[in-house]
Amino acid sequence: MEFFFVYGIVFNFGNPLYAAAYGFNALPVWLVWTITAGIYAILYALKAAGLYAMAKKAGLNKLVWCAFVPFASTYLMGELAGALRLGNAKIRHIGLYAMVAEFLLFAVQAMYNISLSYIFARGLFYVEMDETAGTVALYFTEAVSNGLQNMINVSNVLDYVFYILYTIAAIFLFVTFFRRYCPLSYIWMVILCVIIPIVTAMLVYAYRNRSPVDYEKIMAARAEQMRRMQQQYGQGGPYGGGPYNNGPYNNGGPYGGGPSSGTPGGASKTPDDPFGEFSGGDDPFGDFSEKKGDPGRSDGASSDGRDGDDDGFFS
Repeated sequence: MEFFFVYGIVFNFGNPLYAAAYGFNALPVWLVWTITAGIYAILYALKAAGLYAMAKKAGLNKLVWCAFVPFASTYLMGELAGALRLGNAKIRHIGLYAMVAEFLLFAVQAMYNISLSYIFARGLFYVEMDETAGTVALYFTEAVSNGLQNMINVSNVLDYVFYILYTIAAIFLFVTFFRRYCPLSYIWMVILCVIIPIVTAMLVYAYRNRSPVDYEKIMAARAEQMRRMQQQYGQGGPYGGGPYNNGPYNNGGPYGGGPSSGTPGGASKTPDDPFGEFSGGDDPFGDFSEKKGDPGRSDGASSDGRDGDDDGFFS
């Protein structure tokens, strides 16, 4: 799968249709295949080294050779991943199904691309440009046999069918595999590997020294941890039914119905007015509300018999 993914990228620089449309010199067919093989060899070396280390660590000594053989490496990934659990059912040897689907897809894509490469290498095509519509079209010459054209058309249709089958099998394989080696972020790893297949080799090599884990046990342990945290901080914890609810800060403690809000027996008492020193006693503005007179009288009259309003000018 990785081979023709790389080939599809490199072939863009050797496609005569794109070369005519964008005005560059197309790469020769042989150079496209050579560059593709070189890039694929580097990627597969990373993948093989990673799978080999994982197989040795998992004790699969009889299957370590699969790491270095195309298609067999996919089977080895499935054996490292273990059984796929779907509800109460278990699917074993998921790598075998993915390997078969990968082989079928590879065969169809090889038939399609090799046929096109033969036509391009022999120059059995021509390109027409419609300057008015701004379109470019590629056509085969009459030298191309009907059998070769039918092979291209059939393989092009089968490519879509087997691609869907392989994608489904690959998703199950990657889910099972990365749950074992990257359980907390396996979803992102699956998405990357499905969209960009060459990432698989890099991730396998990056995780080669990791020990496989049991995903079900990890999820069970995390669920138990969450349950305990909910109990601790819920109704039975210190912030629920503990000291901050029914405890000293609620009805049962010194800040609820305890000694700070009532008598030791539970009887409540009226708390002291914090502004009591200003609510009783002398009026702080008494000098302005009443004329200064006899302290014992309230009518403002002075003790010498004069009216309190008398200011001395009309005596």
